[in-house]
Parts: sequence; structure tokens; C-alpha cells
Amino acid sequence: MPNTALLHVSDVSKIFGATKALTDVSLTVNPGEVHSLLGRNGAGKSTLVNIIAGIYPPTSGTVTFEGEDIGERNIFERQELGIRLVPQHENSFPDLSVGENIFAGLLPVKNGLVDWATVTSVAEEELADYGLDVSPDTLVKDLSSIDARKLNIIRAMHGGAKLIILDEPTTALTNQEREELFEFVNELRAKGTAFIFISHYLGEVLALSDSITVLRDGLMFPVDENREVTEEYLGHLVAGEELALVRRAAPIEAKAVKLRADSVTNTELTNVSIDLHEGEVLGIVGFPGSGARAFCRTLFGLHPLTSGRIELNGLDLALTSPGDALRKGLAYISFDRHREGVIPTMDIDENIGISIHKSVLKRVLGFIDLKERKRLSNWYRDELKIKCNNVEESMDSLSGGNQQKVVVSRLLNTQPEVLILDEPTVGIDIKSRNEIISKVLELSESGMSTIYLTNDYEELLRVSDRLAFFDQGRIHTVMESKGLTIEALTEIRDQEQKAS
Repeated sequence: MPNTALLHVSDVSKIFGATKALTDVSLTVNPGEVHSLLGRNGAGKSTLVNIIAGIYPPTSGTVTFEGEDIGERNIFERQELGIRLVPQHENSFPDLSVGENIFAGLLPVKNGLVDWATVTSVAEEELADYGLDVSPDTLVKDLSSIDARKLNIIRAMHGGAKLIILDEPTTALTNQEREELFEFVNELRAKGTAFIFISHYLGEVLALSDSITVLRDGLMFPVDENREVTEEYLGHLVAGEELALVRRAAPIEAKAVKLRADSVTNTELTNVSIDLHEGEVLGIVGFPGSGARAFCRTLFGLHPLTSGRIELNGLDLALTSPGDALRKGLAYISFDRHREGVIPTMDIDENIGISIHKSVLKRVLGFIDLKERKRLSNWYRDELKIKCNNVEESMDSLSGGNQQKVVVSRLLNTQPEVLILDEPTVGIDIKSRNEIISKVLELSESGMSTIYLTNDYEELLRVSDRLAFFDQGRIHTVMESKGLTIEALTEIRDQEQKAS
């Protein structure tokens, strides 16, 4: 690495009212380096990168870039210097073209009109240079998730970025898409671009990083470079306590079949048949479009059958709707908690209790037992360690991890016989993830059966008893997960895809 630092943050503190968000934080980023920033939600990561980007001024401390104190420079001036923030949530213009997005705010003008020929030619050149094989005329809303993430980085590079801050860039990406994004980042790193990389996934942090800074409660905790840096060690630094990653103690002994899919077919699935046993955790593996997610949603009545049947305890479910699935003992947690999980207009208590308003909480004349709802909400708050002052708080006051715990609580409130989890821990910190997984495994020991879909293969191997591999709407392989490594799982997945 070059000796001259690109970015140096020295003893930075930030106070918001009575809250001290950062205390004497220092870090250095060199050209061509990936510096990862770890911490639970609320640890101070966003505050720190907003200070670096020029969105917040520090209360004390200094930020220098290429040897210059940039404390007085605003966000636009810092962008001109080469500091670019790529936020977690989509910041492109979906109804504009790729070319228009690359030039956003900087469209070239000729004779008083936008010079579209230049937009197209320059965009084509930059897309080719950075290896994004799409047309400048393609609408951003028509891009895949991985291409949309790459476009955000290319926009930053077009603006002259020397340091790119990537905030949770792999959220909702598959393992293959993550690998593709990392390859893209590494190509830019080799040319001298530096990155600050924020992620909750410790495995990808270890794979990508040159250096790591951990924040906890606004304080910096250095990584000991003289010891082996493992996920468990990083998890301990993030959580502030010894944090053993929760694992399935041992595969379950064969028990009665709880759920049976028999030749399930619809527009996305073809003759899918598999048994799920009592207390079993069945892991689902498959690329987008493989049928893996469609299978989960079909089981919950979100996608209708054209043929085949789904049985629970030997009886045909004949589902008519997701509400029908809930009443009959199935619960589904969607991959998109913002659109299909959290109800932002309701408070925590209402979010947890709404799933049983028409059953457990229903009283004479249709009234809801609010006292019992609050009792149950407080029980789940304690059981899943939801961090809030009281259950009357709004959902917007919670971190992503705590919002997901509320969603899990709502579904567990129905006391399901089968729990279907679709990326249940995406975008949440390691401690919250551990607590959710721990609860799922605890309930499986009591007989609840679980279908677990995630593209975090390390997590999948920790929790599942068996794995079902999907491709082209079919199950191609079912096998025990015991003894499998991530590399072996990935190889089997890729072989199945090639074979089909």
C-alpha cells in the first residue's frame, strides 16, 4: 500500500442533543484499499460516514483528504474532491435510462439543448470500461439487482470518485451476485480506488477487507492484527460480549411428516415433491428464478397451484389465500420486510398483535382484547430482546434488526406448525441475527417445522438439517447438510445448474 493516506479521520466526536453518537474515532484509508466498517445498528457507522461525506459536521476532531483538512467543505465540494457515498437504499432514477443516470445532474449541453449523442457515446465507453454489459438506453427499473448496484458505483466513478463509501451494498443479493460485485470492486481497487465497506455479513468482510474498524456505542474497537481474525472474533467485538454463532446442535431424528408437497406445479414450479418432517429445518438453495422463492410463496398461498397438492398432517390444505394458510398453521416471513412485513403506520404492539386479531384476541361483538395483546407483545419483546422503551413506540423508531424481530414475533404469535423463512436475517446485525436464529432452533426442538431460504450459505449450513437444491422450477437434489462446507454446497449448486 502507498505510504500517503487518502483519508484520515482523527479523534472525531459527534453529539446530537444529549446523545453522544461518536467519541474520539480515528481511522485511515489508503489508495486502493478496502476498509470495512462494522457495528450493530445504532453503533455510529452512519454518523461516521455522513461526517466523512460532508453531510454532518463533526462536533470535534478532523477529517483530512489527500493531506488537506476538509472540515469546512460541504458535501458537493467533497464530491468534487472524489468522496462519494453510495447508500444502502436505491438512489438511482428508475424511470430514466442508464445513460441519464450516469450523467445525473451533469447532462452535457450543446446549443442550449441536452447533447444526447455525447450522453450515449460516453456512457457506452464507461459501461464497457467497467464491464457492465447493458445499453445506455436501458431503463434503470429494468436492470437486475446486481447491475443496479454496479451502476451506482459507475455513477460515482463518472463523478471522479477516489473514495467510494458502500453502505450495505450486498443486501438482497444472491451469493453469485455478491461474488460478482466483489470482483467489480477488486478491479477498481487494483486501479487505485479506495472503498469504505459497511456490512453486517462477517464472512464477506473477511473476504474483501484490507483493514477493519469496529464501532460499538459510538466508540472504536481496533481489530487485533496479531491474532487470527475469525467471524466469532469479529462478532465478539461487534456485540461487546462473547458471541458464539448459533448452530444446529445435531440433525433431528426421523419423525412424522409434517408438510408434504406432492407434484406441486404452477407457472414457476414443475412437479415439486418433498416432505418436511416434524421439528426439521429444511434449507432451500437456488438462484433467483430457480423456483426456490416461488416454492416458499406457493406453500403460503401467495401463488396458486395449477396441479398437485400440499398436505399438512396428511390433510389436503387446499389454500385459498395467505390468511387461509395462517389459520391452518403456516406462517411466512417475506424477504422484503419493508413492503411485506413491517406495517409502519402501526406501533410495535399493533404490529405484533394484528396476526391474531380475528382469533386469539377476538372477543364478544368483534372487540379486540387490548390488554392481552399488550401482554403478548411485552412477552415477545423480552423473549426476542426487542430493543425499545415500550411496545407503544412506532415501528420507525426501531433499527432494522429490531423491526425484523417484530415481524418474527407477529408470525410466532399464531403458533404455526410450519414456519417459512425467506431471507429472515438480511441486512441486520450479527447479534440480532443470532437471536432470531436461536429462537427458530429452540422452537424446532419443540416440534415446529421450518423451511429456511437464504443466500447466506454459511448461515444455511449452521441451521439446516437437509438442503433442497432448486433450478428451473424443480428440485434437483435433496441431501443432508451435516459435514458440508460452503465450497461443497456452492459446487453442488453450480453442477445442478449446468446439468439442467
